[in-house]
Amino acid sequence: MSSVLDVSSIYNSYSSKLGSTSADSIESTLKSTNSSTDSEKLMDVCKDFESYFVQKIIEESKKTLDNEDEQGEYMQYFSDTLNQEYSKIITDNGGTGLAQQLYDSLKGTYNIK
Repeated sequence: MSSVLDVSSIYNSYSSKLGSTSADSIESTLKSTNSSTDSEKLMDVCKDFESYFVQKIIEESKKTLDNEDEQGEYMQYFSDTLNQEYSKIITDNGGTGLAQQLYDSLKGTYNIK
């Protein structure tokens, strides 16, 4: 098993799950990130990916609970939005460290200092 982070397979998986509009915007941001002043943009993209990853973990974890029938109509309707907010909060408060690892991997590729 390789310890090298395969960014291309992660990105391809990420883009296929998001749909074309979000994936295209992230891809265009990555392609336009080519100078040392764009490090914040790259970190934002990495945080967006980590947030998406955490959101999917939350959604899959909730599937193991058997209380969805007990939720109210509004909770069922807004659960995706709530999961997105939870994932943003988790990522903004340190998260899993995935954003930093992706950033470190990609900054050399895009010549960011």
